[in-house]
Amino acid sequence: MLHTKKCVLLAMTAVLLMVSAGMVFAQAAAAPAPPTITVHGYMQNRFYFGEGANPEFRSERISISTLATFADTSVAYVEVYYHPWVNTNGLYLESAYYDKPIADGKLRIGKGRRQTFGITPAYPNRKTSNYGIVSEAFTQDRIQGLQYMASKGTMDFGASIHTAYRLGTRAIGEIPGDTPRNALGVPQHQVPHLALRDPHSGSGNQAFSAVSGQLSQKLQFSGRIGGNWSGFKAGLSASFASLDNRDMANLRGDAGSDSVLRPSHPITGAAAGTVTPLIAAGSSDNDMSQIGIDFMKKWPSGFMAQGEFYDASVSELDYNAWNLLAGQEFPSGWKVFVRYSQQNMDTALTDNALTWDVRQTSISVVQPIAKSVWIQYEYEINTENSDIGSNVGNNLFFIELFTGF
Repeated sequence: MLHTKKCVLLAMTAVLLMVSAGMVFAQAAAAPAPPTITVHGYMQNRFYFGEGANPEFRSERISISTLATFADTSVAYVEVYYHPWVNTNGLYLESAYYDKPIADGKLRIGKGRRQTFGITPAYPNRKTSNYGIVSEAFTQDRIQGLQYMASKGTMDFGASIHTAYRLGTRAIGEIPGDTPRNALGVPQHQVPHLALRDPHSGSGNQAFSAVSGQLSQKLQFSGRIGGNWSGFKAGLSASFASLDNRDMANLRGDAGSDSVLRPSHPITGAAAGTVTPLIAAGSSDNDMSQIGIDFMKKWPSGFMAQGEFYDASVSELDYNAWNLLAGQEFPSGWKVFVRYSQQNMDTALTDNALTWDVRQTSISVVQPIAKSVWIQYEYEINTENSDIGSNVGNNLFFIELFTGF
């Protein structure tokens, strides 16, 4: 199995090296014309209703992006998010990449969404405003490195080599910026779950400290092959890496390690760092892998369905997550979506909330207002299998005004 993984990694590396070389030799000798530059942006303003909180308004996110298109059809793209609720500077570099057309595809150099694994959860794909637990666990965070994506006929292919993800958490039921509700008291109104993280993506509550906020020292290889058959899209994905030594220490709960993977207990209030580690002391297996299958289909009537299943291995921890989404898009512009998601940890249930199986049902209704302007009504029903049998009150409802410009 290990030999097979190494062969896959070497093959992906060879592909990327070849297309990189192709990019170099394809440069035109003539003086380049100046690029065409366009600027776009959007903002999300929300009104939250959540257990343990009074109704509250929140400026969720402001995005500004710049696209430069060159004469050879290559592009450069930069996007910056500003989160007003963050008590530091609130800025996050969402994307900064250069795309170069090569053969039947393009080579992407820089930072952006991972296009080479599963369903990339940009808004048109995920449908709901919030990402949901499956995307949070596997596909939400951005990557930094090289990606090559190509399509030929009905088939498409992608491969990448990038800085590996770190192990961290995201909080289910969180209201961003609500410090009293998110405080580490009893009870909490959010549940952490294990997630692959870009450490510079904004921490959220308990997601990263100064130690775990550093980039991985390892590389990760990702690849996806899929196709589009009369509107039915499906694909198979795989990704492999070695765990950063700091993540191994965090998993074992070594002395002096960070408590990111031993979060405080949402119900009892047991302090972060005092709960049971995810793997045994002395464990040395540092392999990390994810494999997955995904599909999407939209019918002429406006009905659509999609689903994802991902199986993961992190050292001695094996777990999976999956979701199914169905929706209807009406001629009037109204849209309705329902998604059911699970993350199953397949390990002994302990006082560490990262061992808990979690469930989420998301119901989202989109009301059109004008071009690139809509109101989204979204309700999350969250449950978990805790070690003491109680559920955390972390259901969430919000109304969002999305304004694009």
